Amino acid sequence: MRIGINALYLIPGRVGGSEIYLRQLISALARIDRENEYIVFTNRENRGTFDLGDNFREHHCPVKALIRPHRIAWEQMVLPYRARQQGIDVLHSPGFVAPLFCPCPSVVTILDLIYLEFPETFPFLARQWMKFLVKHSAHRAQALIALSEYSRDEILWALDLPFWKVNSVYMGGGEMISTPPPPEERAVILREHGITSPYILTVAAAHPHKNIARLLEAFYHFRDEMKQYRLVIVGVQHNRYSQHLKEVVERLALNDHVTFTGWIPGRVKEAIFADAAMMVFPSLLEGFGLPVLEGMRSGLPVACSDLPSLAEVAGEAAYLFDPYSVEGISRALKACVSNDHLRAELIEKGRSHAAGFTWEKTARNTLEVYYKAVEGNHFSRSNRETGSNE
Repeated sequence: MRIGINALYLIPGRVGGSEIYLRQLISALARIDRENEYIVFTNRENRGTFDLGDNFREHHCPVKALIRPHRIAWEQMVLPYRARQQGIDVLHSPGFVAPLFCPCPSVVTILDLIYLEFPETFPFLARQWMKFLVKHSAHRAQALIALSEYSRDEILWALDLPFWKVNSVYMGGGEMISTPPPPEERAVILREHGITSPYILTVAAAHPHKNIARLLEAFYHFRDEMKQYRLVIVGVQHNRYSQHLKEVVERLALNDHVTFTGWIPGRVKEAIFADAAMMVFPSLLEGFGLPVLEGMRSGLPVACSDLPSLAEVAGEAAYLFDPYSVEGISRALKACVSNDHLRAELIEKGRSHAAGFTWEKTARNTLEVYYKAVEGNHFSRSNRETGSNE
């Protein structure tokens, strides 16, 4: 097959976990699949930034993804022509939305339903476009990918889809974490980012559903007994909600105890993970929850929300808490930094559990969905040609 991958949505350093998903999926497909040919449709911002195998080729599209209306129009009107021109057999759109009039079978990954559950995350017009395009992309696609079984069920219900159309495909364990930088290099990196040990780590973009404001409240109470700890927040800082979080930090007088790093490259991220005391992930909605597995792979005790999707991913290897309870989050922080027996148990279970999530497995399962989409399209077309209703 000639497989197209629609990377037009990706703005490096601006889209959070969906960037990790796409980059790691492409790298893993290159490792496990030498038979098919891949065409990656890139934009002006991400051109030349992908790790491509010998059977991969980049097709640059002169569209600026930062200008969303331009990108949407180009994706809907020009990408189908480019896909036909390139002889694509199946087009995978990993960022919620696909061309509505696609010349070949379409596979769409719906990462989550934040635009429905937390509409305040998006400006009004962007939210309306998301509702329209995601719904119609899903109904016109031959196959969809959800990132967990819970997310699959939610997507089926919210978008009113037939059960056979949505496939659950777990992601791998975050970015490919190599041996962390040596202590001397880590010390330099932490100093450059204004981080001093000991510190608690969370990885989350500045969005309402990430629940950072409630985490800050919990950290404030946690410091009543654990004044030596800092809180380090790694993730994309969006202007609208970032300002609100900074106001919360000022109100709680935590300015000297909380660090926002913004989006950081892999080497820096590995250094920050390596020296953290624990990882906390208090999100109110997730399709999967990559930071949970990243923390486990890095040898950290992990505490996370007891959301069904996160509980599904974390298994019994994380300390689960009610994300709506400031007291519950504060109690989780204290337990994971002060209870040595619990820390050792979570670290051991976490490493073992996270090892079961690999990007190679993600790539194989995704490739199966590509074949399913193409075979389903052939079957449907054959039925139309023969007039069969069976």
